[in-house]
Amino acid sequence: MKKKKLWFLAAILLVVGLVSSCNVKDKELGVDILPPGDSVALFHDTIFEIQAYPVTSNHVVTSEVSFSPTTLSLLGALEDTIVGRSRASVVTQINTTTAYVPAPNTVVDSLMLALHMYDFVGDTEQEILLSVHEFTERIYMDSLYYSDYDPEGKYNPVPLVQLSFLPENETTLQLFIEDQDFIDKFLAISSDTNYFVNDSLFKDYFNGFYISAEPVSSEGTMARIQLASGYTRLTMKYSNDSTDVDSTAGPDFAYAHFTINEFSSQKINIFEHDFSGTALAGIIDNENAISPYCYVQGMAGVNTRFSFASLTDWMDENPLLINSATLVLDVVPEEESGILYDDLPERLMIGTILEDENYEPIYDYFVLWYNDQNKEAAGFGGYKKAESLGMFYDTTYTYRFNMGLHFQSMIDGVKPENDFIIQLSDGLENPRISKLWGNLPTNERRIRLELVYLKL
Repeated sequence: MKKKKLWFLAAILLVVGLVSSCNVKDKELGVDILPPGDSVALFHDTIFEIQAYPVTSNHVVTSEVSFSPTTLSLLGALEDTIVGRSRASVVTQINTTTAYVPAPNTVVDSLMLALHMYDFVGDTEQEILLSVHEFTERIYMDSLYYSDYDPEGKYNPVPLVQLSFLPENETTLQLFIEDQDFIDKFLAISSDTNYFVNDSLFKDYFNGFYISAEPVSSEGTMARIQLASGYTRLTMKYSNDSTDVDSTAGPDFAYAHFTINEFSSQKINIFEHDFSGTALAGIIDNENAISPYCYVQGMAGVNTRFSFASLTDWMDENPLLINSATLVLDVVPEEESGILYDDLPERLMIGTILEDENYEPIYDYFVLWYNDQNKEAAGFGGYKKAESLGMFYDTTYTYRFNMGLHFQSMIDGVKPENDFIIQLSDGLENPRISKLWGNLPTNERRIRLELVYLKL
């Protein structure tokens, strides 16, 4: 028994000795097998010389491109001291339906437009006034429409219906249209089957609706609505010679639902911005502007444009092989910015600016997206991330982007353009704004590029 214990103890001591003799932190490990002069050393650098300034966003495509019933459209207005007033309105069209049976002696009992409200941003304690107008110009599914689409002169200025309501998530508003001129348009073709069988002919006759909303609150409220939801539709309660008649109870009314779907109903989200009276108005689109902050806003509002000011001199020092390159943008604390951390966008996006001033995601996004089973390029980064140095320190937030592949391609001369844009990843359905530290040397946590590389 004693011999077995001794052997067991000896085995333990042998394993401990082997493990302790292997120092995985030894930077010289394996260097002795390399030829003289071939020692490899990793270098760490941080580039602070980044020129960044706020710019007006390019207009973006806001017509139907995703063909999803859950796509969100913005409706309403927000106002603050940072970006001023931002407003969103909607143009949409309805589809014909075979549920309506044309016949003489049609009587329209009611006409109701239902709009599904997904959720709200901003002040949800005060009412919003929603207005629906008849649109008077044809829009088409095979055409692209942009956020700066001008609806002026293309809708009847007299509303078909208006409704004041308190915001409540996941509700469907019912707007009863009593405008007799609009109802008469249905009665004028009540027995003409062509309009209700041919969807194109129907849309030539009923061009659709222009919908706007004005909050009472000075802060404003923005609704996010689902136009292609099964809950959003125009419903007609009617009777005519095609419906059964009960001599005692009167006409037996039927219902016809004119839907708004993702496949055959065009929808346009219109964005408007007014920076008047804000500090941003004096520096936006000015590359010589001096500001401690960068701004990024959804709904084609404000973006940040940046470039690496001393990049050429840095690259000319030595041939380099990039191991990693991480762009870091620190969020201004909420007590200084006035923006709650919970209200920050979940993800930002970096793009290169092309010759025609359009944007495209940087090279790393495309590569990582191609290799990502969920097609989200999660490894690319850009997500809101909390960082804390410990329980005695305030939590801060950053957005980090991995752009090593793109940065290497810049060094190699494959992508020499040094012009980038920062924008919201989901800016079409998110009106939120980020306030980030800019590039002033006095900013302790200013925008920077953290590099790990080899000198060749």
